Amino acid sequence: MNFRDFRQILNEFKNQKMVFVGLGSSQCGDDDAGRILLNRLTRRAELKGAEFLDAGTNPENYLGKITARKPEAVIFIDTARFGAPPGTIKLLDEKQLNPTDFSTHTFSIAMIAEYIARQNPCQFYYLGIQPENTTIGKPVSEVLKNAIAVFFQ
Repeated sequence: MNFRDFRQILNEFKNQKMVFVGLGSSQCGDDDAGRILLNRLTRRAELKGAEFLDAGTNPENYLGKITARKPEAVIFIDTARFGAPPGTIKLLDEKQLNPTDFSTHTFSIAMIAEYIARQNPCQFYYLGIQPENTTIGKPVSEVLKNAIAVFFQ
């Protein structure tokens, strides 16, 4: 998947009705990739007016901001283990997500989405990046850095 494909999928939504939520920890290697990708998305003119939230490891702290925006689409971005080669970036189907596949943070992403949907019915998307290494104290791998750069080419 690349940015053009990703943007095409979200094309039905006005930018002001989209909230992007980057997840991850800068302390755990490739787990920071979701936040890095989010940061790169904020610079895209094609997404001007969208909300971008760097939720780190605590997306539950951003529920008020997300629901106040009354989004039509919420896009979670995080490392995810889905059996692909490291660096693969893929839009994941929520029905296929196991609680520990996408986000190992405090609350499961399914629980977060369920809360948001109760407050404001909307579409959810899960942009996952297959990690190479999520060891504490390690930097983001070159494989993931390169994959993110290629995503935007």
